[in-house]
Amino acid sequence: MALRILHVSGTHREIGLQVGRTFRRQIQDFLQKYDKFRTLLLPFLDSTEGRKVYEGYLKVAQSVYPQYMEEVQGTAEGAEVSFEHLFLLHCRPEILLMLKSKQENVDETSGCTSAFLNFCNGPRLLAHNEDADANVQKLGYIVVANVKPYQLPNGDVLPEENFTSFCYPGILPGVAYAYNSHGVCFSTNAQLAKSLKSDRIVRHFMNRALLTASSVEHAVDILKNTPVGVALGFCSNLATLHGDRGRMYSIECAPTEGESSGTLVSVRGIEQAEKGSVGHYYHYNMYDHLDIPQWRTPSSQHRKARADEMEAAKTVQDVLNFLGDTKDPDYPVYRTGTMKDLVITATTAVFDLEAGELEIYTGNPKTQPEPDCVFHLCA
Repeated sequence: MALRILHVSGTHREIGLQVGRTFRRQIQDFLQKYDKFRTLLLPFLDSTEGRKVYEGYLKVAQSVYPQYMEEVQGTAEGAEVSFEHLFLLHCRPEILLMLKSKQENVDETSGCTSAFLNFCNGPRLLAHNEDADANVQKLGYIVVANVKPYQLPNGDVLPEENFTSFCYPGILPGVAYAYNSHGVCFSTNAQLAKSLKSDRIVRHFMNRALLTASSVEHAVDILKNTPVGVALGFCSNLATLHGDRGRMYSIECAPTEGESSGTLVSVRGIEQAEKGSVGHYYHYNMYDHLDIPQWRTPSSQHRKARADEMEAAKTVQDVLNFLGDTKDPDYPVYRTGTMKDLVITATTAVFDLEAGELEIYTGNPKTQPEPDCVFHLCA
């Protein structure tokens, strides 16, 4: 399958317009074909409770991240779709969990697997299965962006941004995997904390903010010090091309419990290992090092159980074999849309830190001979 790649440059609004115009068909098709948008999100928005939740998320996003609101507005205009529908799509993780938790029936409407491999003399990589609705595989795209500096309402000027990101149709960059000009590589795992909030920043906006991070410390600072905090938790996996003494990082976050605002953050460093010792670490759609009440879902539990059965990864091919594993007929690591697990693996990304490359596979990475696309990372 061919990957769609768009190079854009301009203000936040101009970039949104370019993305919307270029991928108008993909964005419109996604809004029409994504079943949960029609059957769950739109009916919820039409309810009294749903309208209140939507307006709450909208107000917070406008206040905290006006620059990303301009991106979404530009994308909606360029794609000729309703801004209300596109912003509702950005609230998808929060609203779907809100609805499903009421039924005590929480499953994964999306999800991902991330794999670290960190040996002193190599290999050193961050790899990731991007698991999503089947329409994301058909309609997703990659944006390579140069964003001009932005002046906030208070007069502060935000610096220029440069990043490359796999994107869901119509949704801000940053929710899947990406890298920026600071040499920071990202992958994201959805997580299902029970402390879901309706008056905080939706996850997709916080994912977009993290693309500005110049280091792990900067990423943690963004999470901890963004006003009001996150509405729904997630894990951001980071690796850098320089510094950090060879460490990689798993950063889990969640909303603070109770009425207090803010974000709980836990950082786990994946240290470099010597040959013969354990040099891998896998992360799924459940909290591993932040102790917080959470919903546990069958797919994550099965993927973790399958990893425990397999030999410890030591090579790049070992990681690809794991991410491409389909032995579990109901909940495989490489997700294929089974009767019990409707999610599929849209793409697989491999950040090879030694080679300075991002490889992207649109098929099963275990069996696909070569990646579909290779980006040369720069820092």
